[in-house]
Amino acid sequence: MRARHVWLPDWRPEKWAYEVQHLEVTFASYEHWKHLEAEQRDHEPLEILMVTRHWTFLSDDLGTVEAFFAEFTDRPEWAQHPDNVDCPHEYVGERRSDESPARWSLVRRAFVARLLDLQASGVTFVWDTPPRRLEGRVTAVHFNSFVLTTQAGELHFSFSDRWTARVYQVEEDGYARTLWAEPQGRVALDPSTLPVWEDTSGRWVTLDA
Repeated sequence: MRARHVWLPDWRPEKWAYEVQHLEVTFASYEHWKHLEAEQRDHEPLEILMVTRHWTFLSDDLGTVEAFFAEFTDRPEWAQHPDNVDCPHEYVGERRSDESPARWSLVRRAFVARLLDLQASGVTFVWDTPPRRLEGRVTAVHFNSFVLTTQAGELHFSFSDRWTARVYQVEEDGYARTLWAEPQGRVALDPSTLPVWEDTSGRWVTLDA
């Protein structure tokens, strides 16, 4: 869990408040994250931590925040400033984002789920980005990238490349059927249905696998 100061300009009066996030993650991913932290290796925490449940609340009352933290730690005073309680750091002075870090992590894994589906089905689809339009199949899905195999050979793409890409399949009648669209905030994502990265095997697996 974590608490951070956020500036709320839409509140009246404008004020600083505390945004508290409660995250539950798989034990394996937590152990992996702690290992990377101990080695001081560069990494994005919420790519490593596989969220299984999360929720958040806002409060401008420090007592409320401390009472919540007291349920989980013997140092509730840590909530007095944006510091971590065994969870990734957040910096002071940030506006509250529309998409929480936990939500961003789930969207990333939803994209992985789509890639794994495409790989399993062997379907040929279009990966259309501003520089080029490619047609191929997903033949491998790694921790933060995937392989698109086209007639010209294998091409590697980062998961973040999806932000500029249209992903679709052309039907026999010429209709372009969208295969991936970034889920908006109103679209619920169930963590239990999303794949998690298994560091020991070096692959994505489902939670019930």
